Amino acid sequence: MALSVVVFDVGETLVDEAATYRRWDLEGATTFVFADRDLHTDALPCLAALRMRGLRLGAAGNMYAHHEEFLRPHVDFVGSSERWGVEKPDAGFFVHVVKEAGVPAEEILYVGDRVDNDVVPARAAGLRAIRIRRGAHARIESPEGIVTIGSLSELPEALGSV
Repeated sequence: MALSVVVFDVGETLVDEAATYRRWDLEGATTFVFADRDLHTDALPCLAALRMRGLRLGAAGNMYAHHEEFLRPHVDFVGSSERWGVEKPDAGFFVHVVKEAGVPAEEILYVGDRVDNDVVPARAAGLRAIRIRRGAHARIESPEGIVTIGSLSELPEALGSV
């Protein structure tokens, strides 16, 4: 089946969590809500490139539900572990991803930074998966057979590999 939906993990895949947490600490933040300025610089250009290819886009991660709002203008659907009541790597999380996407699992690509929390469980649920190597887990090697990219700017070209 053809790929029709790309769903992104949020933390360290779309959002630069390390930089955001440092900024919140320096600012003495008392409320913690992600905003567009927290996105990795390659996130919005990647989303635009995938839209130009006619793909639907989603974002779903282990996060509080209030973080969903800033992503809504950029993707077709957003899901959070808090709203769904289940966290990755639980298979139930990916059941919700498939339901939100509205297409069979094999038409969905999940992009995440963690092999254990994103790639392996997504594949076990029947989705395709690509790992982006960045954040705290960047040094961990990808097992053989897992498509790995270094930035979201590489994703449009990597689609042919999954």
